[in-house]
Amino acid sequence: SIQARKQGFKSYEDALKSYFEIQDKIKKGTFTGNENKKHKFNEIYLSWLENYKNTVKISTLSNTKLFFRVHILPELGNLYVENITTFRCQKIVNKWFNELPKTYRVYMNLSSNIFEYAVNNDLITKNPMKKVIKPKLRAEKKPFTNFYSKRELNIFLNKAKEVKGLKVYMFFRLLAYTGMRKGEALALKWADIDLVDRVIKINKTVTTAEHSKLIVGTPKTKASYRTIAIDDETIKYLSAWRKEQRKKLFQLGLNALSNEQLVFSNNDNELLRPATVRKWDKTISKCAGLKYITIHGFRHTHASLLFEAGTPMQDVKERLGHSSITTTMNIYTHVTQSAKKKTADVFAQFMQG
Repeated sequence: SIQARKQGFKSYEDALKSYFEIQDKIKKGTFTGNENKKHKFNEIYLSWLENYKNTVKISTLSNTKLFFRVHILPELGNLYVENITTFRCQKIVNKWFNELPKTYRVYMNLSSNIFEYAVNNDLITKNPMKKVIKPKLRAEKKPFTNFYSKRELNIFLNKAKEVKGLKVYMFFRLLAYTGMRKGEALALKWADIDLVDRVIKINKTVTTAEHSKLIVGTPKTKASYRTIAIDDETIKYLSAWRKEQRKKLFQLGLNALSNEQLVFSNNDNELLRPATVRKWDKTISKCAGLKYITIHGFRHTHASLLFEAGTPMQDVKERLGHSSITTTMNIYTHVTQSAKKKTADVFAQFMQG
């Protein structure tokens, strides 16, 4: 049985033993949270994690464990859930906010999940995180600039071809001309591309699991499964890249004709690391004298140029694989506000000229 404790566990094994006892009692329905038994936040977290891990993707699980290990458990792990007050939680949330204002809500929500789990299992009567006041950033909103204009995109792509060659050019062209996500592009195989019907099937994505391990999994949402039409020029470049890639693979003594071949791979013909493509991005934008936009910024660029060309909102939503039109509308609002500001600046410059 689980004894009342004035101090923590003597060892990790003790904590684990206690955790398995709790799990067993929860399963049998004999677990009661009476006042004589105290449970550390860390114990409850381990119990919660056992259930949670079967409900999310490996990459999400990996991030969640990281957030707990680095930010949440150092603050709450050794405290007894029965003793944790809203006042205590408020102090912790304020600390997270001061240190990491952009992500503090994530830690707040995750720790709240543990308290809810404890409430549902009758260990505590209420969630102390529920009444915490969320601090707010008073900083003004920065203009949204994580996308290129048509002119900037052409400069970037020309520089990519010049500095890095066909493979890298093709990677960024595909992002900018289809709006696919980085992980979707990294997971692409030639079997997913129909060069005759000019379409690309999106049915998988690359994610990073624990210990930086790359895995190919299912796409982000149901709406992410889609078929994207591609233009003649992009088909031409894809065919040229396929020929060049086959030549390189053949020289390395690898099966150059396999349809299961990755469209973009590293020098060992394995999955490209996201850090590698980020490095390409930084190098090219620097060489081209352009502002740096993230890899995801090329997806925004595609959306922005589609809007500029007068594409209906619903078509943009389907092409990008958004599960909700709200996401598409948010991008539209961001890019059009930015464009309006540019228009005003151009007018002012013209008047001064």
